[in-house]
Amino acid sequence: MYKMERRDRGGIISRVIDRVSEIIYKGVIILARVFSIILINLVNFIAMILRFFFNILKPFIHFFVKFTVSIQYKLGTFFPSNIKKSFENTLLYAGITRNSEKILGMAALYSIILPITAGIIGYFVFKLESKMVILTAIISFVLVWIIMYMIISSLIDRRTSSIEKTLPDMLSLISQNMIAGMTPYNALWVSARPEFGPLAAEIQRVAKDTLAGIPLDEALINMTKRIKSEKLERTVKLMIQGMSSGGELPTVLQGISKSIQSEQNLFKKMQSETSAQAMFILFSIIFGAPLLFAASSQFIRIFSEIFSQMNLEEVSYTATMHAGLTIRPIPVDYEFFVTYSIIVLVTLSFFGSLLIGLMKNGKLTSGIPIIPVLIGLSIAVFFLLQILLSTIFSGITNMGAVS
Repeated sequence: MYKMERRDRGGIISRVIDRVSEIIYKGVIILARVFSIILINLVNFIAMILRFFFNILKPFIHFFVKFTVSIQYKLGTFFPSNIKKSFENTLLYAGITRNSEKILGMAALYSIILPITAGIIGYFVFKLESKMVILTAIISFVLVWIIMYMIISSLIDRRTSSIEKTLPDMLSLISQNMIAGMTPYNALWVSARPEFGPLAAEIQRVAKDTLAGIPLDEALINMTKRIKSEKLERTVKLMIQGMSSGGELPTVLQGISKSIQSEQNLFKKMQSETSAQAMFILFSIIFGAPLLFAASSQFIRIFSEIFSQMNLEEVSYTATMHAGLTIRPIPVDYEFFVTYSIIVLVTLSFFGSLLIGLMKNGKLTSGIPIIPVLIGLSIAVFFLLQILLSTIFSGITNMGAVS
């Protein structure tokens, strides 16, 4: 009887717990639904407001866009024809099909707007002197063109690397298709698979040119004019020489493919051997240089505070009379040294990135993508070490003052 009553009480307790948990679960579901309804209505309300303002400002936005585009084209027409032709070839290497005048005009427009904006902010917000405002405007002007050059160079290197990486597989596939009995046109067209990326598009263009009546050697030479790759140029020359000397094209393609693969394997081996040097440069830029500058800045700050609380004339006179020493205030200001440190870190990051790109890929421009990363990391580490060392040195000086 006692066991039955105990089981009944246990069953009641379990049912109560299940009921309470069910109520809590339903309450959470209801709250989640209410929250989701409120959130959806809030998003719809914000979207409605934005749509309302967009409809009001839509004519002004269209006018501003058309006005900006017209200014870009007009600014682009002022460049000499030889510069526009050279820049058009550069864009062709990068795989950009847009008008060169438009891009040059866009860069020219930004190189006008950015210096004016930087000068206004420097003069009215940061209260800089006239010389510093002019210097800031000049740096902003030059920076626009440098950034444009860096972006285009990075796109060229990325496209070239992708083409050179897939070139041996493409040549081997074309050779196998020709051995299977396909014509050069069919072999080129079938081998242009999507996984080959930009090279597939160029091979398809070569196949279309040959179908239009252009000789194969001329179509291949035209392809090298659209791709900045010494390997591709050398490959095309060997193909043309092999065909003109009466050699079998599939055999020539297989030989070129094996030669490029062995060259790529040797280059990968060289990359692995230079990894230690690249890591040392990265460590120096990200941690070594920021640590030295942070420690130096803290020493300057501490000694400046100490000298500000001392009578330097009396101390210097006493030191000169007794020990023949001359004590002078630190000629470097703390804020100036911090600014100097940031400038040096930016410079080190810039040239260090280019050096790493040269060591890893044999090209200076291949290090351009890591420039902003190194600059951000080195400056962030510098300020973090500033805070850490300031805390440590403040604790030491406070202990010395107490003792």
